[in-house]
Amino acid sequence: MDPIRAAASPPPISTAPVTPIRPVAEALRDEAPASRVLDPAVTVAVSPESEAKPSEPERRAYTRDAESQSLVFRVTDPQTGDVVMQIPDEVILKARAYARETTPYPGERIAKTA
Repeated sequence: MDPIRAAASPPPISTAPVTPIRPVAEALRDEAPASRVLDPAVTVAVSPESEAKPSEPERRAYTRDAESQSLVFRVTDPQTGDVVMQIPDEVILKARAYARETTPYPGERIAKTA
């Protein structure tokens, strides 16, 4: 085992003043336009009419996907029937179904040819 050694000394630090790469003109820094007023970035309209409340809450349900045999959580819009959110995503369900189809059953023999 190697003996413990003292740490190397830190690099020397310069005490000379640092000059900026691109000097800023003193006149531009001191002059601030006092007459310029900024408009608000966001306006908010708060009134009872502006609040849009859904007539029905979203429907949430667990279903089993037939192809991938996976449990799926879906949130659907009750008015249109569109899927708002789904876990797992459709791409993952297709990948699981593909893997299920291409994987051989346990005990099944696969003919290998060279």
